[in-house]
Amino acid sequence: MGRFRGILEYDGTEFHGFQQQAGQRTVQAELEAALGRIGGGGRTPVSAAGRTDSGVHASGQVVAFDLEWRHGDEKLLRALNAQLPVDASLRALEHAENGFNPRRAARWRRYEYRIYNAPVRSPLQTRVSWHVWPRLDMEAMRAGARHLLGEHDFATFGSAPDKRGHTVRTVREAKWIAEGRLLVFAIEANAFLYHMVRSIVGTLRMVGSGERKAEMMAEVLAAGDRARCGTLAPPQGLTLVEVKY
Repeated sequence: MGRFRGILEYDGTEFHGFQQQAGQRTVQAELEAALGRIGGGGRTPVSAAGRTDSGVHASGQVVAFDLEWRHGDEKLLRALNAQLPVDASLRALEHAENGFNPRRAARWRRYEYRIYNAPVRSPLQTRVSWHVWPRLDMEAMRAGARHLLGEHDFATFGSAPDKRGHTVRTVREAKWIAEGRLLVFAIEANAFLYHMVRSIVGTLRMVGSGERKAEMMAEVLAAGDRARCGTLAPPQGLTLVEVKY
């Protein structure tokens, strides 16, 4: 029995999140079903670095599982991808040390959120971005994002994934990048709260539209009150890009 570590990519549009849920199509369920088909039919539990929500995508989700396999990593990668649906695939696969836990071992996680800032919606961007108009003030949003850097209690922007968990997180990057009509928010932190990135983006969108001042981000962050954050940004704009160990 060997421990394997893989990088998983998926379009989250048709999934009810990563984590297995009874009666729902999830990424974890599809991957475990694929492992079952090549591993003899038994259930092979899969753990992941992050529990992405319904509609959220990933290009760098890290997963781990134990499997009896003697034909090499490359053949296992091909076999699994042949069994996975078209909206999910393993980009890479390798042996890992016994006991490797992708969630607990992760040191930094990086997400990106895409806003399509144009007067007319784009069908090609519908599944992977939030269509917003009128034009947003990028400089104001950049100024607002700078207040997020460092260690803070982010209770305003989310809840702890575990009931007894705390809401203090360290953000070491939070920036906006313009790619034509796409405005990309990149954020990297040691861990994230439930709905944290989408809540931050919804609040920064209000800064960009002039509904709030950039300097108010510090006050909103310090309040620790969910009622102070902006509208929750929709899930389709969010992608888990990378997990660092």
